[in-house]
Amino acid sequence: MQVPSRARLTTLLFFIILLILPHFKPTQADDNESPWQMFRGDIQHTGQSAYKGAQTNTLKWSFKIDTRITSSPSIASDGTIYFGSIDGRLYAVNPDGTSKWTFQAGDEITASPAIGKDGTIYIGSRDKKMYAITPEGKPKWTYQVGGIILSSAAVTDDTLYFGSDDNNLYALTTDGKLKWNYTAKSNITASPAIWTDGSIYLFEISGALHALSPDGLEKWMKRVGTGVYDSYSSPSLGSDGTIYVGTDSGRLVAIKPDGNVKWYVNTGKAVHCSPAVTRDGTIVFGSYNGFIYAVLPDCKLKWSFKANSWVESSPAIDAEGSIYIGSSDGKLYAINTNGTLKWSFQTKGAIESSPAIGPDGTIYIGSDDNHLYAIGGSAQTSSVPMFEK
Repeated sequence: MQVPSRARLTTLLFFIILLILPHFKPTQADDNESPWQMFRGDIQHTGQSAYKGAQTNTLKWSFKIDTRITSSPSIASDGTIYFGSIDGRLYAVNPDGTSKWTFQAGDEITASPAIGKDGTIYIGSRDKKMYAITPEGKPKWTYQVGGIILSSAAVTDDTLYFGSDDNNLYALTTDGKLKWNYTAKSNITASPAIWTDGSIYLFEISGALHALSPDGLEKWMKRVGTGVYDSYSSPSLGSDGTIYVGTDSGRLVAIKPDGNVKWYVNTGKAVHCSPAVTRDGTIVFGSYNGFIYAVLPDCKLKWSFKANSWVESSPAIDAEGSIYIGSSDGKLYAINTNGTLKWSFQTKGAIESSPAIGPDGTIYIGSDDNHLYAIGGSAQTSSVPMFEK
């Protein structure tokens, strides 16, 4: 048998590398990806950011409109910040705080925008329409449903998911065609969360949590308490597939992927925010009792933090595990991983909006005082790449 020469082996190895190299994915975040793509940041609604957040409460800028801001901002790959408002407008704001454009819908926008891979912005309104808008602020398409849309859209590479108070969850193609719809027993105002296998988790206001297959068939349903009639409360998914959801009855419930309850904690007051899940699996959430909690995956309390009033804002978690969350006392709180206060920033109205973290560490959040705030930034922070799990 002839033994291949070293030169032949080297040439063969070179061609093998050329063939397999395109199939490797880089572990660092893609520069073209949105740093905060949708409500809760990602499709699992973890509230995690790839970046280190602001270390001080220095105001970078504020952007004033005529009405309160309950919609949570999203951030595009070019740094543009998008948010909706009670005045029915979708706002696009440049990273320096100047207006880029506004888009007028037919009624209030309390949902949060979602950004597609191509930069298209998807936003629902109380006028019963889902809008697709180009990065230049032009209408791309609209899709009419039978009820108002409070649910913030969740978007994958090819599908847009959102609920309506006509009791339906809709799955559309990104060019606005209906793939399927699922009819629940009551309104769907929460944003759906999507697991890695394509399973969809939705929470209706009756308190029923549903697991659907990627083609919209029900896998299971579990009643976990009373739901929440607003666009902020939604399921969040842990790295092991556990589903976490807050209820109007005051519980934070952990549900196994098979639909059985794992555990729950009772705060005594409504949990209207969506929980966040840190990289080590800790679940962070606020309650109407005025406390922010960090609970370990085995249901042990890690710490609690007392705000000055009820908490409806959902937390954002930076790359180092610091927590950013608003409160009805008008403050944005930055909390260290051990539950101590890092800093706070006072606005002049209640904060129902949830924060988003930019690539330079800037925290963006809306307030009922009619302002979008940009706090901190590159002078205080540096970006940290996200690595694949």
